[in-house]
Amino acid sequence: MSTNQTGHQQNVINLGVVLARIDPFRESYKPIRNELSLYSLNQLKTTGESAIAMVTLAENNYKISTSERAIAFDKLDGLITRVINALRISGASSPTIAQAEAIVRDLRGKRVHTKPVESENPGITQSATDPDQVTLHKGSADSRIINFNKLVRLLSLVPLYKPNETDLCVPALDARLNELKSLNSSLIAADAALDAARWDRNSILYKPDSGLVDIALAVKMYVKSVFGAVSPQYKEISDIIFSKSR
Repeated sequence: MSTNQTGHQQNVINLGVVLARIDPFRESYKPIRNELSLYSLNQLKTTGESAIAMVTLAENNYKISTSERAIAFDKLDGLITRVINALRISGASSPTIAQAEAIVRDLRGKRVHTKPVESENPGITQSATDPDQVTLHKGSADSRIINFNKLVRLLSLVPLYKPNETDLCVPALDARLNELKSLNSSLIAADAALDAARWDRNSILYKPDSGLVDIALAVKMYVKSVFGAVSPQYKEISDIIFSKSR
């Protein structure tokens, strides 16, 4: 098994490797610090595994929410075109049409960005290339929702705007507006949950002195101090690397 890979998950895996290699001489392994006991180390490994799993779950939820919102906003462009054309042929006044067209111009002023995806190597980020990672900037999404609401409210005040197409009518547009609001709120919540999960994981793995990495390094130092730098016991774990987050 390779033990020189870096990354959050690899740190947890490597703690398990240390535990397995200590097991043959466990009767001689008697650290004074309770955090270094085999029982505590096993608990810490379980906690680390759970933290990694929670980040993975939060990342998946974030990707799903991102994709669902992106798809909904992509569909909005075609709908807006149909709505403004329906208004133009409705017999509405020129000032009303001009006002609606100004709102539509604002609605079309979206931009996209690629949210950084955390690399498995601590401290390194990479640009996402998955289509479902291409997202509207939060401010842009909020702005589009606000402007779409303005357009719908304006249409609701135009008596002549009565298209026969159900999806262009004001009630249907209101429903689409509420859907966008809901998807946007879900993504904001998913983003916050992802940040929280990463914070918890980083605390469990990298908190000074009590985090998994520092505890694992202390275990290696303890074995080295008890059995010696050239002892078989220390050689069993000396090559196992634990990487600190940058």
